[in-house]
Amino acid sequence: MKKIVLIILFFNLLIHFTSCSDDENTSNGNSNYVGTYVGNIDTYIDNVFHSNVSKTITLSTLSNPNEFLMDNNIFMTTTCSIANNNLDIPSHTTAETATFSVIEFGTGIFNGNNLTIEFQQGNIDTNTGAINFTGKWVGTLTKQ
Repeated sequence: MKKIVLIILFFNLLIHFTSCSDDENTSNGNSNYVGTYVGNIDTYIDNVFHSNVSKTITLSTLSNPNEFLMDNNIFMTTTCSIANNNLDIPSHTTAETATFSVIEFGTGIFNGNNLTIEFQQGNIDTNTGAINFTGKWVGTLTKQ
């Protein structure tokens, strides 16, 4: 249990420190990402295909030019960073109860009006650190 918690803590710290470097300021071009993206997404539970569903992500700017509000019907995370056509959702806990924690992370790549995503979620037993189940959403959405 302690080993798993330490591994998760290590990766969270690694992501935190590697994401703190100064990125090239692309604020003039970042407004191009604002908008609503719609598409069909393949969903997986424990890496087994579950279904193909229509999903929507709406991106709007926040005070930091590389940070965006992400209104979506895919999972709980509501913010992301975007730089050089890459969307990033660092690993973080989005929900926690006495018996489990939900950890989410993901990436995306913009290519013209398309956003190709791979979002992941893990349900972790808080007592044992074991993974109860995982979810994955993969697909391409098109800016409307």
